[in-house]
Amino acid sequence: MLLFVAVASLFTAQKKEISLSKFPDDKVMVVAHRGDWREAPENSVWAIKKAIEKGVDMAEIDLAMTKDSILILMHDNTIDRTTTGKGKPSDFTLEEIKKMNLRDGLGVETQMKVPTLEEVLELSDGKILLNLDKGFDYIKQVYPLVKKRNMLDQILFKGHESYAEFNSKYGDIKKYIHYMPIIRLGSESDLKNITEYLKNYKVYGFEFTIGKTEKDLINFKEIRAKKVKVWVNSLWPHHNAGNNDDKVLDDPKVYDWYIDKGVNIIQTDRPKELILFLKNKNLFY
Repeated sequence: MLLFVAVASLFTAQKKEISLSKFPDDKVMVVAHRGDWREAPENSVWAIKKAIEKGVDMAEIDLAMTKDSILILMHDNTIDRTTTGKGKPSDFTLEEIKKMNLRDGLGVETQMKVPTLEEVLELSDGKILLNLDKGFDYIKQVYPLVKKRNMLDQILFKGHESYAEFNSKYGDIKKYIHYMPIIRLGSESDLKNITEYLKNYKVYGFEFTIGKTEKDLINFKEIRAKKVKVWVNSLWPHHNAGNNDDKVLDDPKVYDWYIDKGVNIIQTDRPKELILFLKNKNLFY
């Protein structure tokens, strides 16, 4: 009986809270790009399930809208690459979209279907954080769905607006959501956006695109000192001065670059490798 209680207590202690506001600042958040798309079609229910199985902290997903105004998961402006159909999402009703099948990363047809945002919210509730990329285009539609489910602390919105644009469009809900501006280093206007947001709004963090080299790199640790998170993608070389995911297969120490620079959110196409690296450093939540 004592052993059972001890094991149960250990499990409870290890179970992490699915909360943006309570995510530890001294741990590194792992974000799976379009879900775990190497194991299932991108932006599919199973891509998110596979991310949950691996213990990924957050799944990044993309939103589009059907002809009958239903939000679905879709990255491209057309459905051609990722489904058996052709055309724009807005050319089809949800019923028509559901008759098509998703394609995997090699373009091979699967038996999986395009999910709605509501289906993904149902799956993710209490299990994984979500970043709704392109979700800001539809925030007025997304916000009521998320609020109704009491999931606002699970959802991260991102956008490239200046603070003035953000405040003008979404000032009525800005205090209820978690928002992250996207900053392209090397852009003078984007650097000004950092100052404006820090002065006027409690951002969750900033997503930085660094470029192919470190010539425009800024001191992320100064931003971290303001209790603001720093997000950098490990996907492709232009995001991270060449310290990209594919290099990790030969040398996991590539991820040390992110830790040394003060990054504490990494969006990756290699969640398994990144989680293993972070666990060895005691940086995984």
